Amino acid sequence: MRCASIVAVGMLLVGHATAQPYPAKPVRLIAPYGAGGSYDLIARILAQKLGEQFGQQVLVDNRAGAAGRIGMEILVKAAPDGYTLATVGNSQVIVPIVYGKAPYDLAKDITPITTTATITNTLVVNPVLPFKTVADLVASSKSKPHSVRFGSGGTGGITHLMGELFKSMSGADVTHVPFKAGILSVNATLGGEIEMVFLNGFQAAPLIQSGKLRGLAVTSLQRSRYLPQLPTLDESGLKGYEVLEFHSIVAPVGLPQPLLKRLHAEIVKAVNSKEVVDKLTAQAAEISTRSPEELRAFIKTEHDKYERIVKTVGIRPE
Repeated sequence: MRCASIVAVGMLLVGHATAQPYPAKPVRLIAPYGAGGSYDLIARILAQKLGEQFGQQVLVDNRAGAAGRIGMEILVKAAPDGYTLATVGNSQVIVPIVYGKAPYDLAKDITPITTTATITNTLVVNPVLPFKTVADLVASSKSKPHSVRFGSGGTGGITHLMGELFKSMSGADVTHVPFKAGILSVNATLGGEIEMVFLNGFQAAPLIQSGKLRGLAVTSLQRSRYLPQLPTLDESGLKGYEVLEFHSIVAPVGLPQPLLKRLHAEIVKAVNSKEVVDKLTAQAAEISTRSPEELRAFIKTEHDKYERIVKTVGIRPE
């Protein structure tokens, strides 16, 4: 009996010695986007702060391509051990709706943790045009059909859906012009090739302030503190119009509850730190945190909104 007891105690001691607190190694944060965009920049801001809090590196792993499907497929196939996370935003919600097939289902394959930030979008036009307000643009488009074109970074993307929602809610006669990348649609608006485009606040603010583009409205329900002179589209007659660029962090489905609680607490702490708030402000971003349950409900609300737009317009990839 004594020998058996010694063996049992020894096994417990070995188990205790090998059990390591989380995180015991670097954490990977997958960004299903290319380097340099707002999602990548915000992911890196948070990764740096989380690394400080964890005492372990949080490495941003850019896996761009296939409209974000490559990065998301890696996430959902990863072990739910807290060492693989991913940033999720509007594109990951929209892709399954537009393309019909995706290697992930946000309702089943992820563990939502929290939102981290939002960025307001802005309706901008070439400044040589006579439009001073949204009403001017809508009236001109109706009096001269097909004379107003709006650009996007591709059919079925967020900037395309913003334009289609604008069209359906305002009755404007505007024509979609897809480009291979969002920056090309911006350049086309700057050059007068097209008349209007939707940009996030980080991109829009310097172009509006320099007079290179004219801002007509923002897409949030409240005015943006970064562009306070611009009305909302809701104020401009499109009641209830709201499309925000949202940022969130998720894990694979099956993440244990203790790890979920730990990650949620750490990310919320990082987002609310002065360093991160200052850096997000420089990106024209507002901090935004939710509980895991609230994030799951929010993603469903976003999915339902974009699904209505896609069905109404009959969008097909070009």
